[in-house]
Amino acid sequence: MSEDWKKWEGQTIDRKLPLRQFLGSTEHSAVFLTQLAEPQPKNAAIKFIFADFPGADARLALWKRAAQLSHPNLLGIFDCGRCRLGENNLLYVVMEYAEENLGEILPQRALTPEETREFLNPALDALVYLHAKGLAHGHLKPSNLLAAQDCLKLSSDTLLPIGAQAELHRVADIYDAPELRGGQVSGKSDVWSLGATLVEGLTQQPPAAAAQGSGDPSVPGSVPDVFGEIARHCLRAHENQRWTIGEIAARLNPAPLAAAAVAGAASPAKIAPLSVPLATEPAVPLAKLPAAARPPVRRSATPQKARSNSPFEYFIPTLLGAAVLLGLIFAIPKIFHFQGQSASSAPAAASGSPAAPAAVAPSDSAPAKVTHDESTRKPAEPQAEATLTPAPAVLRTDSSAPVRTKNASDAAGNGQILDQVLPQPPAKAMATIQGTVRVVVKVHVDPAGNVSDAELDSPGPSKYFAGLAEKAARQWQFAGAENDGHGVPSEWLIRFEFSPSGVRAFPKQTAP
Repeated sequence: MSEDWKKWEGQTIDRKLPLRQFLGSTEHSAVFLTQLAEPQPKNAAIKFIFADFPGADARLALWKRAAQLSHPNLLGIFDCGRCRLGENNLLYVVMEYAEENLGEILPQRALTPEETREFLNPALDALVYLHAKGLAHGHLKPSNLLAAQDCLKLSSDTLLPIGAQAELHRVADIYDAPELRGGQVSGKSDVWSLGATLVEGLTQQPPAAAAQGSGDPSVPGSVPDVFGEIARHCLRAHENQRWTIGEIAARLNPAPLAAAAVAGAASPAKIAPLSVPLATEPAVPLAKLPAAARPPVRRSATPQKARSNSPFEYFIPTLLGAAVLLGLIFAIPKIFHFQGQSASSAPAAASGSPAAPAAVAPSDSAPAKVTHDESTRKPAEPQAEATLTPAPAVLRTDSSAPVRTKNASDAAGNGQILDQVLPQPPAKAMATIQGTVRVVVKVHVDPAGNVSDAELDSPGPSKYFAGLAEKAARQWQFAGAENDGHGVPSEWLIRFEFSPSGVRAFPKQTAP
């Protein structure tokens, strides 16, 4: 069958998608390398499946729905439709091109526990996102875990609506949960697939099906303890007995649970410590929480004695009050004397040795606070020249903050920024940052001022925040640069800075 598909190399689909290279096929599909011409040429993958099955229209509708999804760990869909190759009626879907997939690596070697954790966490994030949209992945397996632009992504062409009647138009395999053979699709169906993929990733072999055909598959004893426990709880024949995505994440990342337990959080099984939190409302700072009610005064069970008229009852409080008053009398002069020394030392410091630093640069994690006494502050001497830098765009993590900032400051060079779009991570994700996460995105702008492409110039330590920054940069709008009165392409470097207080962007034109 591969030879039959390969002969279509060089053909063009819908007069815009050239089949440049045959990449591979299965019994029911084939994948080619193609190229998107607009807005800037770039590689993509085009997948074909036969259209002669009852659910063809529903599958095409799901591809169109998937094209509207956006998540850093989900492969993007650019286009889809119907076509003919020879005598074959086909459906096609154009997807983001991936350099490799896990199915290509496992025949060579098994994954290490560290590598397994690196693919498992992003996969959990993507599944949380899909389930929140009412969709299940439908066929999670090693070949559908892909690497695109140094980021792990799940394929998005097999999605199924949660709650729909499962109808497989292919041969079922070990990655398909039992309920997919005629039952209803659920999020737990993906949990089963994840467990099977986890076992194969660590052993190079998928789990063996139960001998009776209806029991739980066996998990080899060679699977490390943490992953073995997760796999066994994923591969339950009865979906109600399988772990949830949150429980998997809790077992995989116990450290956030420990911190939550110290803070008085609820049961660990209900916590989902994912990099993309499920909650939509930001956490309330402790300082803004209402004060706890005072405990009731404990009263003695015995009857209160009659009040005594002893003079000591009044003498002792009077003596304590006098002692406090005397302390204040002696302390107040010392306090004013100390303040006088502080005020007098301020001019001396201003006229001191030039070797003394004028200011201390704050660190990322603990910004310095500088306070001034209004009574001793001197007016600043006029500067010979003042270098002005455009204020960065800032996005607060408050739920009422706008995402877009219009009429941004002019950037250096001929180009001009018309519209800045800043990432809007969930508040709980921002709260996990210590210091500042910096991501630099290189943006290519066409002569009309539209972003034709964007790529990570410096991704920083977090793939999640890097993905948000790249996505935001693609939505910026510019006034096109000019050269001798003619519009020319331009390039920009946008540095996004994520910190617990918000997001800032620092754009800089680098060409022309």
